[in-house]
Amino acid sequence: MHALLRLLLAIPLAACSEQPEREAWAIVVSIAPHPNPEWDSDEIVVTARTEDGAFGSKRVLIARLNCRVGDTVHGSARGLALKLDARACER
Repeated sequence: MHALLRLLLAIPLAACSEQPEREAWAIVVSIAPHPNPEWDSDEIVVTARTEDGAFGSKRVLIARLNCRVGDTVHGSARGLALKLDARACER
């Protein structure tokens, strides 16, 4: 049973990795503290979503944060996975 479940979960992931990477513009949907207390308390997590549903997040030092919810940021997407640029939301 577990092997079947793993296989079913792996199919969409494999399909995403086979899709071409594309340039993406995304809207910042949240800026929040990171839920893992073992991570740096001076970091927050910025999450963004594209018009077609791709989403992703990145950690940003609070002192370097340079965006707000609703701002547009640049990145690249593959399937529904969004990778924000290294400088997205940072000054």
